[in-house]
Amino acid sequence: MHQLFSRVLGQRDLSRAGDLFSLQDSEIEACLSQALDQIKAISCSQDYLTNDNDQAVVEICITRITTAIRETGSIERHSEALVGLWESCLEHNLTPQGENTEDTPHAKIASDITSCILQ
Repeated sequence: MHQLFSRVLGQRDLSRAGDLFSLQDSEIEACLSQALDQIKAISCSQDYLTNDNDQAVVEICITRITTAIRETGSIERHSEALVGLWESCLEHNLTPQGENTEDTPHAKIASDITSCILQ
């Protein structure tokens, strides 16, 4: 996996997550499935729903990954990892709770992946 992706995801380093957008799409394309698998592990952790830092890191990484997939035309290569992450989101509650009308963290991931697949 690219060193920056490894650091951002491995250390949940929100301060460096924005730096992912400085990388060329072609520079990170080969590691996108691996990054998606790591995001799946993070989003399935017990404290993900209450950990704002992890949610922000995942959201930024998903945006970077889906952009790179779209720009490199590599959806077929990463479809298994995309669908695996999407399916893991379906194992969680995707409906907003109480008065909160904001999407749940897993619903946000599922929505981003669905959008990537359909584009």
